[in-house]
Amino acid sequence: MKYGVTEAMLRPPVELYSAATAGSIGIIAATAPWALMLSPGIGLAAAGVATGFALYRGTQGFQVLRYTVGLTKFKITSVAPHKLPRIPERLYMGQGFEWTQRHTQRLTDARRPDARDFLTPNPLGTLTAKACRKLVKRAARAPLPGFERVCNALVAPRWWNPIADIPDLGGSPLLHGVEPDEVPVSLSQKHRVGHTLVIGTTRVGKTRLMELLVTQDIRDGHCVIVIDPKGDADLMMRVYAEAARAGRLDQLYIFHLGYPDLSARYNGIGNFARITEVANRATNALPSGGNSAAFKEFAWRFTNLIAQAQVALGMVPTYELLLRDITDIEPLFVRYSEHVLAKIGPEGWLKKIEQIEAAIQQKKYAVPRALQDRTPRLIALVHVLKELQLPEPVVQGLASAVRYERTFFEKIVASLGPFLEKLTTGAVGKLISPDYFDTTDKRPIFDWMSIIRQKGIVYVGLDALSDPVVASAVGNSMLADLVSVGGKLYKTGLDPHHPEGKIVLPTVDCHLDEVNELVGPEFVPMVNKMGGSGFRIHAYTQTIPDIEARLGDAAKAKQVLGNFNHLVMLRVKSAETAEFFTNQLPKVDITSLTSVSGVTDSSADQGPVDFVSRNEDRVSTTQTEMLTPADIMAQPQGQAFALLEGNRLYHIRIPLPVSAKDDEFLPESLRAIGDAMRARYHTSENWASENDWLKDMPIGLAGSPALVDLGDFSLAPALDAADPLAPEASADGVESATEGVA
Repeated sequence: MKYGVTEAMLRPPVELYSAATAGSIGIIAATAPWALMLSPGIGLAAAGVATGFALYRGTQGFQVLRYTVGLTKFKITSVAPHKLPRIPERLYMGQGFEWTQRHTQRLTDARRPDARDFLTPNPLGTLTAKACRKLVKRAARAPLPGFERVCNALVAPRWWNPIADIPDLGGSPLLHGVEPDEVPVSLSQKHRVGHTLVIGTTRVGKTRLMELLVTQDIRDGHCVIVIDPKGDADLMMRVYAEAARAGRLDQLYIFHLGYPDLSARYNGIGNFARITEVANRATNALPSGGNSAAFKEFAWRFTNLIAQAQVALGMVPTYELLLRDITDIEPLFVRYSEHVLAKIGPEGWLKKIEQIEAAIQQKKYAVPRALQDRTPRLIALVHVLKELQLPEPVVQGLASAVRYERTFFEKIVASLGPFLEKLTTGAVGKLISPDYFDTTDKRPIFDWMSIIRQKGIVYVGLDALSDPVVASAVGNSMLADLVSVGGKLYKTGLDPHHPEGKIVLPTVDCHLDEVNELVGPEFVPMVNKMGGSGFRIHAYTQTIPDIEARLGDAAKAKQVLGNFNHLVMLRVKSAETAEFFTNQLPKVDITSLTSVSGVTDSSADQGPVDFVSRNEDRVSTTQTEMLTPADIMAQPQGQAFALLEGNRLYHIRIPLPVSAKDDEFLPESLRAIGDAMRARYHTSENWASENDWLKDMPIGLAGSPALVDLGDFSLAPALDAADPLAPEASADGVESATEGVA
């Protein structure tokens, strides 16, 4: 079986026949040695030899039987978060095996026509199994004590159970069944800075894999940033529950555009390394093709001038302030001009302005046509600045802007104004344009540098299904802000004043779901440069054309994809996407066995030989692809091929996390929000039942109070240790959710 040219695993378990025979001989030799004409002593020795041989052959037969049955049944595992394997310095990805030439050989053998008899269930057995399952389900409703538990055990999803009630996951079970011996597949923590790309069509397990990775990152104490454009309820609740379980609720922030009243606040343009970043982020979402390019450049210039003036006046730029000053630039121009003249203007500038104002009011000053609808103060300032020609580019730029006719200026910024109005209208406007001086608003305002310094956890729900324009703008702004922070960390580290001059870098795990909704110009430097700043990017998308369509350039898409060192490929429906994976794999040699039979008639009329027959087995070797695009497109739900750590190929089965909806660490009010999100978005991927021996959660929390009031659960960090939301330690030793909270 293990030696020779062919492996021959797909066949009847003939070893069981010899094992049964040897076992019978062993029993007879031990109990009735006289039947074999043996003395009692020799009978015992013979029984030992026969039993050992029976065990050896039975093990071989069992392996063949398990392999054959495994090719026709799906495996499903549901695991509680606290039971995820802890592998030192590694990230657990799932159960699986390293795919080699042997597995390609087995897959080829299983697809041959002569293997159909081993993979097609017996019709009589199928009918019997269905009848048994119906009987069990009907009997389970009988009011007999303990009988329901027995019925559930009878339909337990085990590979050896012929009446197991295992859901159909779609695809082909052959892909994972070619290796019955699974091991935990993991990724080295030190290699994660090479970034990871996860690709899979909808409802195949991308978000569930994301939950698995995010859970471990929170458990390990890393800074975790989760950006979810669509707003998956289970993912949000998982982040909260794991933060509570790890005792890190004081480090958790939840930002959700769909629930602004309960969300933390964030200013996407208020933090920057260079002032030009404000204009970049504010105008990045504007169209830039064709004639729109010129208008975008004009809008960028005026936005940049306004941002510089606001910062010089001690203001923090926000979308709302930008919209106000772009719509009516006059107050900002007057205030900033007076600020500059007070610093570098000549003596008597104020008196001269007042004189010109008086002349305008007395109609003794010829007002230019473009300024006839402006106030006397502004006209006087424009006149003085034109005469003085101060070496201050911002004030000169603002002066040139106000010298335009108002209608002409409005045409130039016509595309920017409506866009900023979308970002500042309603409750969402107060969320992304926070008022820093409003003491009545208790929602915290966070920025990325403070999050990274405190090793915080951030969940971002962009509500892209409701308003994709605002979601895209906010998401791009967040990524641009992260790139800026990454640049600072690369130069100075977390501590710019380290006594030994060392650059201490953080560990920041970014998980970006539906990354095609977020990809923009700022995403390219994020994946090809920020690994040196301690950022580990995990991007999740459906197809590669989604990224190309978003960037509008296939070359840029290849540039982005080329910076992901690790690739996880679930089931996809795009042949181009599948080929992106298979083209990275080597070719392997496949062995085929051909049986040849022939007969040769003898030409001698009266010779002793009438004919000569021959039977031979010919072994041939052909080179083929290790995997084909069709294999990628035929994967069951929850299974994936993965290229990790330098193109090591694995096939993994993703364990289902137990639903966070019933987690002990989740308050009732957050469960209600999650239910509302499920009803609103319909994004939960409940593609398989959660029934397995790994799923049992710990016994109820000892003395755990009722979690009924959400309050400002994670929006305001630093939960007090006596907060009623903080669960106590569980009876079975699970760590307290408030342990280590200041």
